Amino acid sequence: MNEFDKYLKNKAKEEQEDIPQSVKNRIDEVLDSLPEDEQKEEKRIKLFPRVAAVAACFVFITLFVLPNVSSVYAETLEKVPVIGNIVKVVTIRNYFYSDGNHEMDIDVPEIDYENSEAADYINKDVSELTTIIVNQFYQDLEITGNNGYGSIKVDYETVTNTDRWFTLKLNVSETAASSNAYFKFYHIDKNEGKIVELGDLFTADNYSDVLVKEIKKQMKEQMESDENAVYWINDSEIGEEFASVKKDHNFYWNDNGDLVIVFDKYEVAPGSMGTPEFVISEKVIDKILKPEYKNIMS
Repeated sequence: MNEFDKYLKNKAKEEQEDIPQSVKNRIDEVLDSLPEDEQKEEKRIKLFPRVAAVAACFVFITLFVLPNVSSVYAETLEKVPVIGNIVKVVTIRNYFYSDGNHEMDIDVPEIDYENSEAADYINKDVSELTTIIVNQFYQDLEITGNNGYGSIKVDYETVTNTDRWFTLKLNVSETAASSNAYFKFYHIDKNEGKIVELGDLFTADNYSDVLVKEIKKQMKEQMESDENAVYWINDSEIGEEFASVKKDHNFYWNDNGDLVIVFDKYEVAPGSMGTPEFVISEKVIDKILKPEYKNIMS
């Protein structure tokens, strides 16, 4: 028995509340409903489902009954990172429209993170953003009528959800005369219970210069090794030259704990380059990265 189990056992002895009779009755009903086999061989065959049913009852008591019966047990569960510090993300709404020429498919996520102002902020921002997209779709539909073609799709994914860090990525894809794709990343530092933007990661104001220098270096290396690779740098005559990253620029941490800077389609390169990402190793930003964000994924 590990220390956590011992702790729970001692707390259970201290707690004087009993499991409600109604719950006991439900468990007894499940066990009584299991068949009593007369043949030993049949009993062996039936052993697994019977044990599974008993285990299911135990899980039911552990995760759903005891937290409601015992305040001590409930508080203990909240201290377990896997259960108590997890952020849940669910689809609360879907906007769908299709007439053969136009299509809209928008999933609206909501973060469930108890008593979190950061989660409330993200939910509000996502709701406002998706509402704008929906309204714009219908406005464009009124203008084009049956003459044009177009689609809009919005979905999301949970990029990171550890004891320390949470990242939600909102994906937006548009198709009309041409296609476009852009993202919105949301981050929560669970230790601090706050929203974190790119600029919040650094101690120095010149973090943009450091990042731009490294990203341009990688861009040049790609262009030298691949003749089809094109980025808007070095006095580009096609698009706006890449020169800075803003405080709220899109990023995420990869599994190795490296910072990844993400660009929308057409932001720093022609559409053929898609949505470029650049991995910034910790050694590049070690001197300007705040101590609390070092080894973030370890």
